[in-house]
Amino acid sequence: MQRQTAAGSSYAIVRPEETTLRRIEDGISDGLEVAVYAGRDQGAIHLEAAVATLAPDGSIGGHIHPFEESFFILEGRGFITIGDLSYELRPGDFGFAPLSYPHAWYNPFDAPLRWLRVRSPQPRPIGDGHGTYPSPDLAPPTTGAPIEIESVGQRFVGHFDDSQLPPPGPISMPGYHGYNIRNVSIRMMVDELLGAQHHTLFVVEFIPSTVAGLSAKEHFHPFEEIYYFVAGAAEGLVGGEPCSVKKGDLVFAGVNTSHGFTNDGEVPVRWIEAQAPKPPASNGTIFENDWMTLER
Repeated sequence: MQRQTAAGSSYAIVRPEETTLRRIEDGISDGLEVAVYAGRDQGAIHLEAAVATLAPDGSIGGHIHPFEESFFILEGRGFITIGDLSYELRPGDFGFAPLSYPHAWYNPFDAPLRWLRVRSPQPRPIGDGHGTYPSPDLAPPTTGAPIEIESVGQRFVGHFDDSQLPPPGPISMPGYHGYNIRNVSIRMMVDELLGAQHHTLFVVEFIPSTVAGLSAKEHFHPFEEIYYFVAGAAEGLVGGEPCSVKKGDLVFAGVNTSHGFTNDGEVPVRWIEAQAPKPPASNGTIFENDWMTLER
Protein backbone atom coordinates (compact mmCIF):
# COMPACT_ATOMS: atom_id res chain seq x y z
CA MET A 1 0.00 0.00 0.00
CA GLN A 2 1.33 3.42 -0.95
CA ARG A 3 1.91 5.97 1.80
CA GLN A 4 3.22 9.51 1.81
CA THR A 5 5.29 11.51 4.26
CA ALA A 6 4.35 15.00 5.35
CA ALA A 7 6.78 16.29 2.72
CA GLY A 8 4.95 14.37 0.01
CA SER A 9 7.52 11.65 -0.68
CA SER A 10 6.23 8.11 -1.19
CA TYR A 11 7.00 4.81 0.49
CA ALA A 12 5.48 1.36 0.89
CA ILE A 13 5.85 -1.70 3.08
CA VAL A 14 4.70 -4.71 1.06
CA ARG A 15 4.01 -8.20 2.46
CA PRO A 16 3.93 -11.22 0.12
CA GLU A 17 0.36 -12.04 1.19
CA GLU A 18 -0.70 -8.59 -0.04
CA THR A 19 0.58 -9.17 -3.57
CA THR A 20 -1.08 -10.90 -6.51
CA LEU A 21 0.67 -13.12 -9.04
CA ARG A 22 -0.49 -12.09 -12.50
CA ARG A 23 -0.06 -14.41 -15.46
CA ILE A 24 1.68 -12.57 -18.29
CA GLU A 25 -0.17 -12.87 -21.61
CA ASP A 26 2.02 -10.89 -24.00
CA GLY A 27 2.51 -13.31 -26.87
CA ILE A 28 6.14 -13.76 -25.78
CA SER A 29 5.85 -15.59 -22.43
CA ASP A 30 4.42 -19.00 -21.56
CA GLY A 31 4.07 -19.97 -17.89
CA LEU A 32 5.32 -16.64 -16.52
CA GLU A 33 3.64 -15.09 -13.46
CA VAL A 34 4.71 -11.78 -11.91
CA ALA A 35 3.82 -10.07 -8.64
CA VAL A 36 4.79 -6.37 -8.67
CA TYR A 37 5.91 -5.18 -5.23
CA ALA A 38 7.04 -1.65 -6.10
CA GLY A 39 5.91 0.41 -9.08
CA ARG A 40 3.55 3.24 -9.93
CA ASP A 41 0.91 2.03 -7.48
CA GLN A 42 3.44 2.32 -4.65
CA GLY A 43 4.61 5.78 -5.73
CA ALA A 44 7.79 4.74 -7.55
CA ILE A 45 8.80 6.72 -10.63
CA HIS A 46 12.32 5.43 -11.36
CA LEU A 47 12.09 1.67 -10.86
CA GLU A 48 9.85 -1.37 -10.73
CA ALA A 49 10.53 -4.35 -8.44
CA ALA A 50 8.72 -7.67 -8.73
CA VAL A 51 8.99 -11.37 -7.93
CA ALA A 52 8.70 -13.47 -11.10
CA THR A 53 7.96 -17.20 -11.38
CA LEU A 54 8.47 -19.34 -14.47
CA ALA A 55 6.61 -22.66 -14.35
CA PRO A 56 8.19 -25.99 -15.36
CA ASP A 57 8.47 -26.08 -19.16
CA GLY A 58 7.73 -22.34 -19.17
CA SER A 59 9.58 -19.95 -21.44
CA ILE A 60 10.08 -16.28 -22.22
CA GLY A 61 10.86 -15.82 -25.88
CA GLY A 62 13.53 -13.49 -27.17
CA HIS A 63 12.64 -9.86 -26.49
CA ILE A 64 14.03 -6.38 -25.90
CA HIS A 65 12.77 -3.38 -23.95
CA PRO A 66 13.67 0.28 -23.34
CA PHE A 67 14.91 -0.27 -19.78
CA GLU A 68 17.50 -2.30 -17.88
CA GLU A 69 16.27 -5.50 -16.22
CA SER A 70 18.23 -7.18 -13.43
CA PHE A 71 17.57 -10.46 -11.64
CA PHE A 72 18.57 -12.40 -8.52
CA ILE A 73 17.62 -16.08 -8.52
CA LEU A 74 15.74 -17.06 -5.34
CA GLU A 75 14.64 -20.64 -6.07
CA GLY A 76 14.81 -23.27 -8.79
CA ARG A 77 16.87 -23.72 -11.93
CA GLY A 78 16.59 -22.64 -15.54
CA PHE A 79 18.41 -21.17 -18.52
CA ILE A 80 18.85 -17.63 -19.77
CA THR A 81 20.37 -16.20 -22.94
CA ILE A 82 21.61 -12.60 -22.89
CA GLY A 83 22.79 -11.52 -26.30
CA ASP A 84 24.85 -14.39 -27.71
CA LEU A 85 25.70 -16.14 -24.41
CA SER A 86 23.56 -18.72 -22.55
CA TYR A 87 23.78 -19.65 -18.87
CA GLU A 88 22.35 -22.24 -16.51
CA LEU A 89 20.71 -20.53 -13.54
CA ARG A 90 20.67 -21.57 -9.88
CA PRO A 91 19.94 -19.76 -6.57
CA GLY A 92 22.44 -16.97 -5.94
CA ASP A 93 22.95 -16.18 -9.62
CA PHE A 94 22.42 -12.58 -10.65
CA GLY A 95 22.72 -10.46 -13.74
CA PHE A 96 20.98 -7.99 -16.01
CA ALA A 97 19.96 -7.34 -19.56
CA PRO A 98 21.04 -3.89 -20.76
CA LEU A 99 18.56 -1.57 -22.40
CA SER A 100 17.57 -2.87 -25.88
CA TYR A 101 19.64 -6.06 -25.41
CA PRO A 102 17.89 -9.29 -26.54
CA HIS A 103 17.38 -12.00 -23.91
CA ALA A 104 15.26 -15.14 -23.38
CA TRP A 105 14.45 -17.63 -20.58
CA TYR A 106 13.51 -21.31 -20.34
CA ASN A 107 12.74 -23.65 -17.43
CA PRO A 108 12.98 -27.34 -18.46
CA PHE A 109 13.09 -28.56 -14.85
CA ASP A 110 10.40 -30.01 -12.57
CA ALA A 111 10.22 -27.07 -10.12
CA PRO A 112 9.35 -23.39 -10.71
CA LEU A 113 12.14 -20.88 -11.29
CA ARG A 114 11.67 -17.83 -9.06
CA TRP A 115 13.61 -14.58 -9.05
CA LEU A 116 13.62 -10.96 -7.87
CA ARG A 117 13.28 -8.70 -10.91
CA VAL A 118 14.20 -5.00 -10.98
CA ARG A 119 13.65 -2.72 -13.93
CA SER A 120 14.89 0.84 -14.45
CA PRO A 121 13.99 3.28 -15.92
CA GLN A 122 10.48 2.34 -14.85
CA PRO A 123 8.65 0.59 -17.72
CA ARG A 124 6.04 2.60 -19.58
CA PRO A 125 4.02 2.12 -22.76
CA ILE A 126 5.33 3.57 -26.01
CA GLY A 127 2.55 4.24 -28.50
CA ASP A 128 0.21 1.26 -28.48
CA GLY A 129 2.92 -1.10 -27.24
CA HIS A 130 3.32 -2.43 -23.70
CA GLY A 131 7.06 -1.71 -23.44
CA THR A 132 8.38 -5.18 -24.34
CA TYR A 133 9.07 -6.07 -27.96
CA PRO A 134 9.77 -9.49 -29.50
CA SER A 135 13.19 -10.45 -30.81
CA PRO A 136 12.11 -13.48 -32.87
CA ASP A 137 15.63 -14.44 -33.94
CA LEU A 138 16.45 -15.36 -30.31
CA ALA A 139 14.89 -18.65 -29.13
CA PRO A 140 14.59 -19.70 -25.46
CA PRO A 141 17.81 -21.57 -24.54
CA THR A 142 17.86 -25.30 -23.83
CA THR A 143 21.39 -25.37 -22.43
CA GLY A 144 23.92 -23.01 -20.92
CA ALA A 145 27.17 -22.70 -18.99
CA PRO A 146 27.10 -22.52 -15.17
CA ILE A 147 27.63 -19.01 -13.84
CA GLU A 148 30.92 -18.76 -11.92
CA ILE A 149 31.93 -16.32 -9.22
CA GLU A 150 34.69 -15.13 -11.55
CA SER A 151 35.06 -15.90 -15.25
CA VAL A 152 36.52 -13.84 -18.07
CA GLY A 153 34.06 -15.53 -20.46
CA GLN A 154 30.94 -14.24 -18.70
CA ARG A 155 29.10 -11.03 -19.54
CA PHE A 156 26.35 -9.25 -17.54
CA VAL A 157 26.09 -12.08 -14.94
CA GLY A 158 27.67 -13.31 -11.69
CA HIS A 159 27.12 -15.61 -8.74
CA PHE A 160 26.80 -14.71 -5.05
CA ASP A 161 27.54 -16.91 -2.06
CA ASP A 162 28.22 -16.17 1.59
CA SER A 163 31.99 -16.31 1.17
CA GLN A 164 31.85 -13.00 -0.72
CA LEU A 165 30.48 -10.97 2.19
CA PRO A 166 33.23 -8.91 3.86
CA PRO A 167 33.47 -8.72 7.67
CA PRO A 168 30.83 -6.39 9.15
CA GLY A 169 31.89 -2.82 9.74
CA PRO A 170 31.03 0.79 8.84
CA ILE A 171 29.42 1.27 5.45
CA SER A 172 31.58 1.94 2.41
CA MET A 173 29.86 2.18 -0.95
CA PRO A 174 29.21 4.69 -3.75
CA GLY A 175 27.62 7.84 -2.34
CA TYR A 176 28.65 7.43 1.31
CA HIS A 177 31.47 6.13 3.52
CA GLY A 178 30.98 6.55 7.26
CA TYR A 179 29.97 5.41 10.71
CA ASN A 180 26.27 6.32 10.73
CA ILE A 181 25.69 2.80 9.39
CA ARG A 182 27.67 0.07 11.18
CA ASN A 183 27.83 -3.70 11.61
CA VAL A 184 27.02 -4.05 7.91
CA SER A 185 28.40 -6.22 5.10
CA ILE A 186 27.73 -5.33 1.45
CA ARG A 187 28.39 -7.19 -1.78
CA MET A 188 27.72 -5.19 -4.94
CA MET A 189 26.26 -7.24 -7.81
CA VAL A 190 24.69 -5.20 -10.61
CA ASP A 191 26.49 -1.87 -10.99
CA GLU A 192 28.59 0.07 -13.48
CA LEU A 193 31.34 -2.58 -13.28
CA LEU A 194 28.88 -5.14 -14.65
CA GLY A 195 27.65 -2.59 -17.20
CA ALA A 196 24.48 -1.15 -15.63
CA GLN A 197 23.86 2.54 -16.21
CA HIS A 198 20.49 3.19 -14.58
CA HIS A 199 20.40 1.19 -11.33
CA THR A 200 22.32 -0.92 -8.82
CA LEU A 201 21.54 -4.26 -7.14
CA PHE A 202 23.43 -5.62 -4.14
CA VAL A 203 23.32 -7.79 -0.99
CA VAL A 204 23.20 -6.17 2.47
CA GLU A 205 23.58 -7.99 5.79
CA PHE A 206 23.42 -6.58 9.34
CA ILE A 207 24.63 -8.67 12.25
CA PRO A 208 22.56 -8.59 15.48
CA SER A 209 23.16 -5.72 17.88
CA THR A 210 21.54 -4.72 21.15
CA VAL A 211 23.68 -1.56 21.43
CA ALA A 212 21.91 1.65 20.42
CA GLY A 213 23.38 3.48 17.46
CA LEU A 214 25.13 0.55 15.78
CA SER A 215 22.61 -0.12 12.99
CA ALA A 216 21.43 2.06 10.12
CA LYS A 217 20.51 5.48 11.44
CA GLU A 218 17.54 7.27 9.89
CA HIS A 219 18.51 8.78 6.53
CA PHE A 220 17.21 9.70 3.07
CA HIS A 221 18.49 9.81 -0.51
CA PRO A 222 18.09 11.69 -3.82
CA PHE A 223 17.15 8.33 -5.42
CA GLU A 224 14.67 5.49 -4.88
CA GLU A 225 15.45 2.27 -3.03
CA ILE A 226 13.89 -1.13 -2.48
CA TYR A 227 14.81 -3.67 0.20
CA TYR A 228 13.69 -7.26 -0.42
CA PHE A 229 14.25 -9.27 2.77
CA VAL A 230 15.66 -12.78 2.22
CA ALA A 231 16.71 -13.77 5.76
CA GLY A 232 16.11 -12.68 9.35
CA ALA A 233 13.99 -9.81 10.62
CA ALA A 234 14.43 -6.15 11.55
CA GLU A 235 12.69 -3.23 13.18
CA GLY A 236 12.57 -0.02 11.22
CA LEU A 237 11.25 3.47 10.66
CA VAL A 238 10.06 4.27 7.14
CA GLY A 239 8.55 7.69 6.50
CA GLY A 240 8.28 8.09 10.27
CA GLU A 241 6.22 4.88 10.54
CA PRO A 242 7.50 2.08 12.81
CA CYS A 243 7.52 -1.28 11.05
CA SER A 244 8.61 -4.86 11.59
CA VAL A 245 9.94 -6.62 8.49
CA LYS A 246 10.99 -10.19 7.80
CA LYS A 247 11.87 -12.62 5.02
CA GLY A 248 9.59 -12.13 2.01
CA ASP A 249 8.72 -8.50 2.76
CA LEU A 250 9.74 -5.56 0.57
CA VAL A 251 10.23 -1.94 1.60
CA PHE A 252 10.13 0.82 -1.01
CA ALA A 253 11.55 4.22 -0.04
CA GLY A 254 11.06 7.04 -2.52
CA VAL A 255 13.26 10.09 -3.02
CA ASN A 256 13.66 11.99 0.28
CA THR A 257 11.79 9.36 2.31
CA SER A 258 13.50 8.92 5.66
CA HIS A 259 14.22 5.32 6.68
CA GLY A 260 16.45 3.24 8.95
CA PHE A 261 16.65 -0.29 10.37
CA THR A 262 17.90 -2.06 13.49
CA ASN A 263 18.62 -5.76 13.90
CA ASP A 264 17.91 -6.55 17.55
CA GLY A 265 17.30 -10.25 16.89
CA GLU A 266 19.59 -13.23 17.30
CA VAL A 267 20.52 -13.90 13.66
CA PRO A 268 21.75 -11.67 10.83
CA VAL A 269 19.18 -9.89 8.69
CA ARG A 270 19.82 -9.88 4.95
CA TRP A 271 18.14 -8.14 2.05
CA ILE A 272 18.62 -7.54 -1.65
CA GLU A 273 18.72 -3.81 -2.28
CA ALA A 274 18.23 -1.85 -5.48
CA GLN A 275 18.74 1.85 -6.15
CA ALA A 276 17.57 3.97 -9.09
CA PRO A 277 18.85 6.23 -10.48
CA LYS A 278 22.40 5.27 -9.53
CA PRO A 279 23.68 7.22 -6.49
CA PRO A 280 25.89 10.28 -7.02
CA ALA A 281 29.59 9.86 -6.30
CA SER A 282 29.21 11.76 -3.01
CA ASN A 283 26.46 13.13 -0.77
CA GLY A 284 24.12 10.31 -1.76
CA THR A 285 23.01 9.63 1.83
CA ILE A 286 21.78 12.36 4.19
CA PHE A 287 21.39 11.56 7.89
CA GLU A 288 18.73 13.46 9.78
CA ASN A 289 20.57 13.36 13.12
CA ASP A 290 23.59 15.16 11.59
CA TRP A 291 21.41 18.11 10.59
CA MET A 292 19.17 18.15 13.65
CA THR A 293 22.20 19.03 15.79
CA LEU A 294 22.22 22.43 13.99
CA GLU A 295 18.69 23.31 15.13
CA ARG A 296 18.35 25.94 17.81
